[in-house]
Parts: sequence; C-alpha cells; structure tokens
Amino acid sequence: MGETRVIFDDILENKISIEPVDKEKINRVKKEWNRVSKPIDSFGRFEKYHSKIAAIQGFEAPDLYHPRLIVCCGDHGIVEEGVSQTNQDVTRICATNIGKGLTTAGVMARHLGIDVMAVDVGINYAEEVPYTLNRRVKYGTCNFLKHPAMSVEEFSRAVQVGMNLALESKEAGFNLLLIGEMGIGNTTSAAVMAGYLLDLNAEAVTGRGAGLDDEGLSRKRAVVSMALSKYSGLSPVEICSNFGGLELAAMTGIVLGGAVYGVPVVLDGMLSMVSALVADRLLENTKDYLIPSHISKEPVAQKLAKKLSVEPTIDGEMAVGEGAGAVMMISQLRMADIAFHDALKFGDSGVEQYEDFKEEA
Repeated sequence: MGETRVIFDDILENKISIEPVDKEKINRVKKEWNRVSKPIDSFGRFEKYHSKIAAIQGFEAPDLYHPRLIVCCGDHGIVEEGVSQTNQDVTRICATNIGKGLTTAGVMARHLGIDVMAVDVGINYAEEVPYTLNRRVKYGTCNFLKHPAMSVEEFSRAVQVGMNLALESKEAGFNLLLIGEMGIGNTTSAAVMAGYLLDLNAEAVTGRGAGLDDEGLSRKRAVVSMALSKYSGLSPVEICSNFGGLELAAMTGIVLGGAVYGVPVVLDGMLSMVSALVADRLLENTKDYLIPSHISKEPVAQKLAKKLSVEPTIDGEMAVGEGAGAVMMISQLRMADIAFHDALKFGDSGVEQYEDFKEEA
C-alpha cells in the first residue's frame, strides 16, 4: 500500500510533525558493529551513519544498494549581475548531460549502480530539456536585486515537486535518496539564504562557486552584501521566495519528503546544506534524517554543517556539485558495510569481545 501524499501547505500550517530517529534502533545496529573484531568505534562516523540509515529504513542492517540520485536543475536571474563565469545556457546543457549519465556524478553513479534522475524545476528554456524529468515551475528565477526571485506560491510549488519526488522514489523501490543540483548562479542565491538563516555577512558566506577570479569574487560579494541589506526578520519562506532558487526549493522538498516518508537523504555540499537547513526550520527534527557526505570548500559550509548537527566524512576541498560528494559517500558506506557483514566477529577471531565503555548513541 502506498504512502499518503503530504501537502506542503500542511507543513506550513503545522499540521505535520516528525519524530526523531529511534535511538534504540540505531543502538541495535551499533551493537552489531561492536561484535566485529576490531577496536570499538574504530570506523568512526561510518559506523554512526551506517547505523542511522538502517534505523531510518527500519532494517537490521542498511540497504545501500537501492539508491537514487536526484539532481534538481534551475536557472537564476541574478546571473545578470555578472556573478558567474558562464551564462544560463550551461544549465540546460549540463542538465541534459546529467540525465544522460555522462557528467562527473553520473559516471560515478553508473559505476555504483545508482539510479540518476535529472529534474527540470526551473530551467530558462522555451522547450523541454532532453533527458530530464519536466517538473518546471517557471522559466528560472528573477534577478533578486530588482524583484523577488519567485513568489511564495512558486516556492511552495517547487518544494512540493521535491516532496513528490521523494514519495515517488520510495514507491519505485528506492529507499535511499541522494540530492544534487545544477543551476548557474545558484551559489550566489544560496550565499544570501545562508546569510539570512545564520545571521552572517557577505564575506562569511560568499565563495568562488564554479571558479570565479578575484574580480568576479569581489563583484559577487557586493551582490550578496546588497541582498543581505534589503530586509531584516524574514521567515524561511520569505528568505527563499525573495532570494532562493527553484532547484534549491526542490531539494528542500526532497529533504522534507525524506523525513515525512522515512527515507534517509544523503546531502552533497553547501547548496544541499542550505536547502536542508530551510527544511529543518520548516519542520522540526527533519535534520535527524540527513546523512552528510563531504564538507564543501565554500566558506559557509562548516557553519551549515554545525547548524544541521551533521559531521561530513569527506574533507577534500570539493566543490563539484551535481551530488558527486553524495555518490562518493555511498561508495565509502558500502566498503564499511562489507566489513560489517563479512569481517571476523569476536570469538571467531580468537580475540575476546572488546567492551564498549562509551555512552550509547
């Protein structure tokens, strides 16, 4: 029997609540880790997130072999201000290549047997984009220095797209979701969102994105600074509708859907973290259903991770996008899972059972 579809308006009206992940379920898996003949907790964060995935899925051990990578794509009107080294055409081109499975994240995902879905939530293109799922809300956002990026209604529709994708994916047999994005100019939008959400200035939240030179970075910081000076006391919905992106809103929806429907969501870098923080502000305990992957080299990434209470396992100064870090996390978790299942257990190894002196999760 399928899940009942949750409407985003019900979340906004506080009609939906989420319980934290059951710690007893996490501890049951963790106790199995302690039976593996190795020092206690020696797989560190991999044990933590391996156990949490199982608890969210409701299994004795996680299923890491039915994941889907959802790459949300959309354009940003703020590119008019010269905040990117490329134009909006690149979003459409890259979305097509993502859908074909030919990009960095795509080829890695294919090697691991991970399903890849490119979703057009807001690409500025007159026709349908090949190899993408068309869930377009509008033809890109507006330049937020001149007009709100989108209306509240458009933001809500984009979030609903993501929530629906989470449910549809679960019903299709995918019990682990990875999120990524593609959208020229989206690190500028995300920087402004982070600034408002965390009460930080432009310098603290603005990085080079896809590779700006010093002049471009200075111009981008100026844009972010102007945006951060426009308002005060905005709600998360107001922040997102004024400055956000349609693909960022859809990722927020996937994170919300993961929590509502009981599907763990593996984050990528800074952009997915901003979207996840919005989701957690809208629905308490949502962040408990998140699995981190890497820490982006964008300057605000560490603060976002701390606010979300996640501890990424990969620190490689990456800024790839598209969910590449999330895909790499699955590879690492699968290696840990092999040790969990196949390594010698205490007693069988000739070594007596180690004792766990730490407090439970």
